[in-house]
Formats: sequence, C-alpha cells, structure tokens
Amino acid sequence: SNGTFGLWRVGGEEVWLDAVVADFLTRARERNFAVPQRAFDLVMDRLRNYVANADVEKGKGSDLAYAVYVLARNGRPVIGDLRYLVDTKLNDFGAPLARAQLGAALALLGARQRAQKAIASALDLLRDAREDTVSRPDYGSRLRDGAGVLTLAAEGGFSAADIQRAAASVNAARETVRNTSTQEETWMVLAAQALAKETDSVTLSVDGADHKGALYRT
Repeated sequence: SNGTFGLWRVGGEEVWLDAVVADFLTRARERNFAVPQRAFDLVMDRLRNYVANADVEKGKGSDLAYAVYVLARNGRPVIGDLRYLVDTKLNDFGAPLARAQLGAALALLGARQRAQKAIASALDLLRDAREDTVSRPDYGSRLRDGAGVLTLAAEGGFSAADIQRAAASVNAARETVRNTSTQEETWMVLAAQALAKETDSVTLSVDGADHKGALYRT
C-alpha cells in the first residue's frame, strides 16, 4: 500500500528492490502487459519521494541511480536531480551500472552532453573493476554491471565505441564466471535484446547460405 516490495514478506525498506521491480513493470507496460495503474503510481511516488530526499554516500548510490533511471523512463520530472547528481556527485556512485543508469536517464530526457559524461565514467569504472568475492547489497558483480552498462548504452543510442567497450568488458567477465546469478542472467538477456536491434543491416554467409540480421547458435 505504500509502494514498496519485499523479498520474504509484503513491503520493505529496500529502495533498490523497489526500483528493480518498477523497472520490470515499466518494461512490461511498454510491451502492453496489464499493470494496475494505482499500484504502479504508488511505487512511482515511493521512488520520487526517495530521490527528493536522498544523498549519495561515497562508494554507494545504486538505489538512488536506479530510482532516478526508472522515473526518467516513465517521464517523471527528475532532470534537476540528474543535473545535480552528474555535475557534483558522479564519482561518488560506486558501481558502473549506477553511473550508466544516470547516463541512460539523461539520454532519455535529451541531455546528451551530460549523458555522455556519465556513460564514459561508467565505462572507465567498469574497465578498472575487479571481481569482488563479498556479496554486494545490489547483488552486483563485474559481469552484471558490464551487461547492464552494455544494455543501457545500446538502448540509449550511445556510440558504437561505447557499446564495443562495454561488450569487451562483458566478454572478459563472462570468461571468469562458472555459475551465473539471476541478476547476471537478466541483464545479459536484456543486453542481447538491445544489441539485436543493431544487427538488422548485417548480412552473413553461413556455410554458403546468406543470412540477414542477428544469428543465434548454440
């Protein structure tokens, strides 16, 4: 009733989880799945109230960045918050995905110069990332962050060079992982989906037969 979600019970105080579910529901709505409007408005209000009152603790901020991104994707008024965060707090965000979400949000709202600054920062942080064996509050990893940055770079219409840098990080991270988490798998699927849209003009010759567009093989 207050717009929150819980893992083991109804509702909770994990804004990052609220943003994850809100992102899922947003993407469902965009594909014309039925999502109750009243319930959706409650979570949007929850995220907006959090953004209006939150600050970034050095090395953290994943919940704030995700909330801002979801709000921007739904056309909510967050451009002022985004300008402030990218101009003054960008380096405080500790995860590459968080910085990419700020950039993607700015791209959605047409602020391309700041968006490029944020995505470049995300890619630099991703390049220098090392796998952390300690569980993160946002269930993140080098692979999850790489797939997330790749998804948002492709969806946001960033340059081919940016997309290639993100893809290289994903390839490098995937080679070191034996078992993948739900977060890693989710973002890899989204990345594949986003990249597939870029392959419409690609033509391949496979065993002598022409093939146009994305090619999937096991």
